[in-house]
Amino acid sequence: MKNIVAVTFQNKKSIFNHTGKCRNYLIYTINGAVIEHKRLLELSRDETLRNFFQNESNKHVLLECDILLTRGIGSGATEKLAKYGVACYKIDETDPDIAIQKLINGTLEAMAPISNELSGCNCNCNTKKH
Repeated sequence: MKNIVAVTFQNKKSIFNHTGKCRNYLIYTINGAVIEHKRLLELSRDETLRNFFQNESNKHVLLECDILLTRGIGSGATEKLAKYGVACYKIDETDPDIAIQKLINGTLEAMAPISNELSGCNCNCNTKKH
């Protein structure tokens, strides 16, 4: 099964810790255990999640993702993303490629969506949609 994973990437070097203000994301398309595609998504200031959550009038491009990986996000934003079917994981990993490999392998340690309790992720992302 394919999954689309967005990773906060503001400085284009490491995973960013403020999802609401983030304007750059790495978008990975994962099919099973294979990364089929990786691209940089650059948003304008008006397209940040913070701005989207203030009015939610238009569909946001990140809502097409299945999973969002970040180093920092509040429970309100996590809950709003969950309503759109996006599972959000707060992680300590700073390298996006390593985080994706750990996600694929089921070894990514993350704070669980909504509860913010350490989940160990083990989400088996290559076999089910979150």
